[in-house]
Formats: sequence, structure tokens, C-alpha cells
Amino acid sequence: MKKISMQYPRLTPLWAAVFVDILGFSIILPYLPFFMDVYNSSPLVIGLLLSSNAIFGFFFGPILGKLSDKFGRKPLLLISQAGTLAGFIILAFSQNIQMLFLARIVDGIFGGQFPISRAVIGDVVPPNDRPKQMTNIGITFTLAFLIGPAVGGFLSPFGILGPAVLASILAGFTITITAIFLKETLPMKTSQFEELINNNNEFINNGRPSVWKNKKTMILLLQYTFLVIAAGVFQTTFSLFGAIRLNLNAQTIGLLLSSMGLFQVFFRAFFFNKLRTRLGDPKTAILGLGSYIFGYFFLGFISEIWQIVILLFYISFSGATSRGITIGFTSRSVDFRNQGKIMGISTSLDNMSQILGPLIGGFLLSSPIPYLFGIILSLLSITPFLLSFQVLKFGFDNRKPSISSNVKPLEI
Repeated sequence: MKKISMQYPRLTPLWAAVFVDILGFSIILPYLPFFMDVYNSSPLVIGLLLSSNAIFGFFFGPILGKLSDKFGRKPLLLISQAGTLAGFIILAFSQNIQMLFLARIVDGIFGGQFPISRAVIGDVVPPNDRPKQMTNIGITFTLAFLIGPAVGGFLSPFGILGPAVLASILAGFTITITAIFLKETLPMKTSQFEELINNNNEFINNGRPSVWKNKKTMILLLQYTFLVIAAGVFQTTFSLFGAIRLNLNAQTIGLLLSSMGLFQVFFRAFFFNKLRTRLGDPKTAILGLGSYIFGYFFLGFISEIWQIVILLFYISFSGATSRGITIGFTSRSVDFRNQGKIMGISTSLDNMSQILGPLIGGFLLSSPIPYLFGIILSLLSITPFLLSFQVLKFGFDNRKPSISSNVKPLEI
């Protein structure tokens, strides 16, 4: 993270904001069985509790992102962080399941950290380097998800109050960091707006270009939709898959997921940049998207734990080499006036995958056909892989001067 901060110091508050937002979600995961017992709730109710955040984030993410295109990144990010803080405070004083739902819903409504952080990257980072920085957000997400459950378990003697108070303190800290250190990056509110206009006359003269009429953007959004739905099914139901297919206990499943996250961090730190420098971003993404097809397919045929270990590392490699790059391409496909909007839409797709994932995965795992789970995920992965060859024609190669970006990046 030190290298990231030194290269783009403006992004430092973003990593803190995303980290705390995800930490606040993952820190309560060890308490789910506790919620079932104390509040006499069914697994369905607890599932709805988890998905409630994503449901409201699905609708409000694009709104917050679009508002940041008009009023600025910093004020909307502060509002989002304040909403997260409010959600943690409600969580700390929750005495019933209704208050728990309220806490998750409030956090979902104000969950703009992801889309606005991605929009700031679109403002600040040169187009050729955006896939790398979008991947860094994913790494921040992974680190928070690794640390959160451990912190929650450590604070379990204090009940839900302990982790909720800690999350509230951290949220307050990120608000302070953002208020003091984050400089506004929205081009319309910076001194470089006139320069950007001069370099984008064709777009200014034609008015604000529509995201939905942008062919490149629509192809990339379609690609990302299939990518995150397949990943959402896998991520949200892997625990059930491991228990059903391999009779794994919770401790083993947790260890496997942690190992998967650590591998992604390790790969990102030591190999990712070397690979994208050698192959270029488009071909690196093709490699990752193609790997998904085979990784998911063989899930349906495993019978030993060593096989799932190999596949988990293989699937981790697929995600590390494709997801951040795809988001970076999506950012590059629109001009500087639509960064918040397009990142809000992409985050909404992330939330949609968290809503549909448990439903689709639960249905597939209920089937008497044991290999159906892997085959369906593999089929879902074919579309993004095929679309990547169309994306290859867009010229988004990090090794060449940007010829297809609609925006001249802000200087740091």
C-alpha cells in the first residue's frame, strides 16, 4: 500500500474508506449464528439481513455516483462515510433484528465509497494505469475481508457492541482523513477544467454523451455483468458447496477462503504488474477470463480437498488478472463528466451479484446433478471471455500511448 500512496498520494484516503466499509461488513460475519440464537431468526432471515445492504446499494450506488459528477467527489464521499458511521452506531445499539436490518439498510443507502472511489481514480489516474489502480481497490477489499472476521472473533467477549464500536471509531477516522487530506478531483471543480474542455471539444459541442448509447461502454458493462454474476454465485455459496461436496467444516472452509485471499494479495504484489507489462492489459484480461471457464468447470468434478485447493488458487488467479482490468476499461470508455455515473452502475452490478448469487447458487446446489454447479458457472463465463476479443480492438493497451481515451488525465 505504501507504493500505491507514493505514486498517487491523492488516493490514500480512498483506500482507508473502502477498507473500513468492507471491514464493517465482514466484522459481523462470525456473529451470524449468534443472531440466529439470540433473535430466534431463521437462516432465511439472516440471509436477507446480509443481502439487504446489497439491495439498497444496488439502487443508491448509481445515484450517489451521478451526484458526485455534479456536486463533487469529496462532499458525496463524506456523506457516504457519514452514512456508514451512522450504520455502525445503530449496529452498536441494536437490541433486536429490526435494528440490525436498519443498520445494514442505512449503510447500503449511503454505500457510495466504492463508486465514488472508482470515480476519483478515473479523475486522477492516467487511462493506461487505471486497471492497475482499480485492481488495488480489489486488494483493499480482500485485505479487509481477511482481517474483519478475525477482529470480530477476537472481540466476541464484548458481544456485537465491541466490533460495532471499533468500526464506528474507524469510520470516524476515515471521515477526518477525507475531510483534511482529500482534494477535490472532479474536473468541473478544478483549475484544469478549461484545459480538459479544450482537449474534448467534440464531446462538449455534442453535449453530455449518454452512457447508454456508448457502444464500448455497453459491451464492457455486459461483460462485467456476466463476470460478477458468476463470481457472486461462487463467493456467496462456496461454503455450502464445500460442505455438500466435500463435507468440509466451517474452520476448513474459512482457512481455504483466507488462503485464497492471501494468494491474491501475493500475486498482485509480485506478479500482476510484470504480467500486464509483458502481455498488455487486454491480453492479461483475456487470460484471466479464459481461466475462469476451466476453473469453474472442474468444480463440478472434484472429490478430494487437494483438488479444491488447486482450483481455488486457479480461480484466484483468474479474478486477479481480469476484474480490475475490466473496471479500468469501463472507466476509460466514458469521458470525464460520466466517471461517477459509470462507476455507480458498475458498483450496482456488484451488488446485484451479491443478491442473485445466493439464489442461483442455492438452486444449483439443490440439484441432484452434482456437476451442474460448475457447468453453469463455466457457461456464464464464456460470454465475458468472447466479448474480451471485441474489447481487444478498443486499443486499451497499457504499453502504448492512449489513443482511445476520451479524457486527458489530471496531473498529480
